[in-house]
Amino acid sequence: MTIDHDQIFKRLIEAFFREFMELFCPAEARLIDFSRVEFLGEEYFTDVERGFRRLLDLVVKVGLKAGGEKFVLVHAEFEASRKERDFPRRMFKYFCQLFLRYDTEIVPIAVFTDDATWKTPVLDHFELSLPGKTFVRFDYHLIKLKNLDYRQFLESKNALAFGLMAKMGYNRQERVRLKADFLRLILASPVDPARASLLVEFVETYLPLVEHEQTEFQLIVANEQEYAKVEQMITVYEKKGIEKGIEKGTQNNLILLLEKKFGKISTTLRRNIRQIDSPEKLESLLLAVLDADSLEDLPF
Repeated sequence: MTIDHDQIFKRLIEAFFREFMELFCPAEARLIDFSRVEFLGEEYFTDVERGFRRLLDLVVKVGLKAGGEKFVLVHAEFEASRKERDFPRRMFKYFCQLFLRYDTEIVPIAVFTDDATWKTPVLDHFELSLPGKTFVRFDYHLIKLKNLDYRQFLESKNALAFGLMAKMGYNRQERVRLKADFLRLILASPVDPARASLLVEFVETYLPLVEHEQTEFQLIVANEQEYAKVEQMITVYEKKGIEKGIEKGTQNNLILLLEKKFGKISTTLRRNIRQIDSPEKLESLLLAVLDADSLEDLPF
């Protein structure tokens, strides 16, 4: 299964925007009025010369504590690799277009989420110059998560750090214990359940365990008291997983029964059935199919 890294990070940072800024851009975070934050969802960069449009990953309009009606932009790009040789130039082009559009200050941020060890670092600035004279120097925040040591964040009060630890640098031989620790820290943090679940999903996505590691993990959380909340969470997730599996099985049975009785059904009807999450409704539809003479007789 292909992981959409950009969307995972965008969703997480939207939910933890304040924590993100306080973690990686503390000087700017101290200036921002976080009661005035607007996510701009459809900001495109248009390259007229090459003939393409690119959706910017995250653009946020924020007010300032001492700025009256003034606002600035925070622009973040999430990069799953460093394949692009001229990335700083691209960041500068994005900056220029946003400035021309909004005519305000911009905080540019690039977050690299790849696991590679860079032989040559990506520059955190871009220059336009001639020998003896620099005309423009553009700087941006560059965050390479794998270069960060998770141990620096263990005492943090920032819950986002506990999730992002799954993408930071750690000894792979310790990964089983570390996964238990990351989840323990998330569940002990004072964030609401919905946001905590995003952090848990992030750790599950980026710190998967193979079968023998999963067995070791379950032994740790079952036998050591400090992981009691992690064990409780796993029990809840397993229950939800079983219920989801039963629900999917009932959906499959309904589709099979419909096609056996009425022939191949439309993609739209198949999609509508997949969206039914009520076990009672699925069961009633299964019974209704037995007595129906046509699809029109069924209460979809």
